[in-house]
Amino acid sequence: PPGYLFLCPARDFRSDDPTWFRHPDCPAYWSLDPTGVERLSAEEAADLGFPSFEFEMAVHVYSWDVSVYDGLRQFHEVKGFDPYSQDIAQHLGHQLFQL
Repeated sequence: PPGYLFLCPARDFRSDDPTWFRHPDCPAYWSLDPTGVERLSAEEAADLGFPSFEFEMAVHVYSWDVSVYDGLRQFHEVKGFDPYSQDIAQHLGHQLFQL
């Protein structure tokens, strides 16, 4: 039978702390229902021949010393930008990313 793989919405990765992500309770599941309302268990999906999957999440964070950020903030202010806004990114033509 045709199967449908559903992925959890992005909001399920967010934690109460906006600087942290969490592993969702159900990152993905198979369904025979195109709306995804009726979920198949992993065993049912395997019995029907659907491939199993393993969810892995890695978040890499890189940062500089606080003095670097202070220097950048001062530089942007001298250039007429509000360092706490998105003005600099927009001026440089960067696309804004939203979670």
